[in-house]
Amino acid sequence: MANFIWDGFNKRKFQRVHLTCDVVVQPQGRPKVYKAVTEDIGMGGVSLMLEDALERFDRCRISLELKDGEPPVQCLGRSVWVIPSGSPRSTKKTFDTGIEFLEIDEFSRKRLQSFLTPPTKKS
Repeated sequence: MANFIWDGFNKRKFQRVHLTCDVVVQPQGRPKVYKAVTEDIGMGGVSLMLEDALERFDRCRISLELKDGEPPVQCLGRSVWVIPSGSPRSTKKTFDTGIEFLEIDEFSRKRLQSFLTPPTKKS
């Protein structure tokens, strides 16, 4: 099974960057809202740790704070992988979760691209 999980990572269309951003995830059809910090982020989605497991392919509303002084990016996404994790010393379980962006408007897509592109050095 581990091969299946890692094969999914290798098939990513977009490179991920290890940046932390505040994110709010609200699975559709559920009253619970999750506040988390991204583990990494890319043009295609985010990975983050959640306190509960989402079902694979659960659709959710995402609010992503890019720390650029603008309102959070709002989009629709879906969970594509969920991996139980946690410290062996703790009974508390967390879930490493990958969420793919499904519907993101052009303005938000450009903001995300700008956020993820490192500034070029001028000589």
